[in-house]
Amino acid sequence: MTDPTDLFKKLVRDASGGARSAHRSETQPTSPKSESLATPPDIPEPKRRGRPATGKRSDPNWIGRTYYIRKETDLDVEDELLQLKRQGIELDKSELVDKLLNAWVKWRMDENSEIRLSEITPIRKDDKE
Repeated sequence: MTDPTDLFKKLVRDASGGARSAHRSETQPTSPKSESLATPPDIPEPKRRGRPATGKRSDPNWIGRTYYIRKETDLDVEDELLQLKRQGIELDKSELVDKLLNAWVKWRMDENSEIRLSEITPIRKDDKE
């Protein structure tokens, strides 16, 4: 039976150019030349494509989370948010969830024993200006 190390050596020798490599000395590769160690010239960063990052995803005050809700609840929320949008009230799901969770935390901490509706009521476009 043939020794597995001999088979491996033969495969390496055949892959690297036949008998020539068998007689090649096993020395470490030479170190890179000094000119390749020079720092490359400053290359300006290319402009990014698309819109500038101004949304919640790029805002350090917001963090992405994944939660599960029932489909029926999601559809109902979509309907309500669409009705609010038609009334001039801009509110997305993440802002709604943030306001509701914030009000819940305050209620749990007894900061406000009554949840104030003003904390979870959406802001109208007219109120922002």
